[in-house]
Amino acid sequence: MSRPNSSGSGCSHTGMSVHIPQELPDFLLQFTKDAIRAQPEDIIDYSTAYFTAMVKGQPFSVKPNPETKLELTNEILGILHSQLSERGTVRKLEIGLIWNSLNMPENTLNHILSMGKFGEEIEWNKFLASCCSYLGKNVKDALTQACYIMNCDSNCKPPDACVSFETFRFLYTYLAVGNENISQSQIDRVLRYLQKRAISNNGVVKVSDFINNRKLLLDPTN
Repeated sequence: MSRPNSSGSGCSHTGMSVHIPQELPDFLLQFTKDAIRAQPEDIIDYSTAYFTAMVKGQPFSVKPNPETKLELTNEILGILHSQLSERGTVRKLEIGLIWNSLNMPENTLNHILSMGKFGEEIEWNKFLASCCSYLGKNVKDALTQACYIMNCDSNCKPPDACVSFETFRFLYTYLAVGNENISQSQIDRVLRYLQKRAISNNGVVKVSDFINNRKLLLDPTN
């Protein structure tokens, strides 16, 4: 039996072509954000009502659950990244508005902003790295989470993920320079090693290149 062809914007099932709208990823992203804000008790009932209203062109009220403050997670950070990363630089005020709309603690955001010493204009990848540092136990953990969020190849799936060497170099240098336990010579050694790996691997660094590599010490504390 031949498998359905999954390439392109449609999939073939029993001879029929199913068209997948280009807008679908944006719809699903917005639904995820709204569901996170609302924290419904029954996600199936909520989903039915949400998409029924969308099909009918009717407004759907999304009210945050005031009793539930959400903690920052990889999933939420991934949503923020998909929404803001293409712009490169984002205003602190806008991040704050989106943060509040997701009903997350303001003190968490303030801690991350203080940790990164951010001003009014924030370079998104630095903010992402700081958030990953907040979530992780050390630099290696932070880089691993950043790679999962920024994965540049859909064929590179968990437990692996990959980013371009240039992106990894930016993230590691940013996190390591702010860590008094990591020397510049160590940073240089790590980058030289991973650059050689990247050259033979289409220019990307994979999580598997460093996560359990005993020859490579990204952070003395890990």
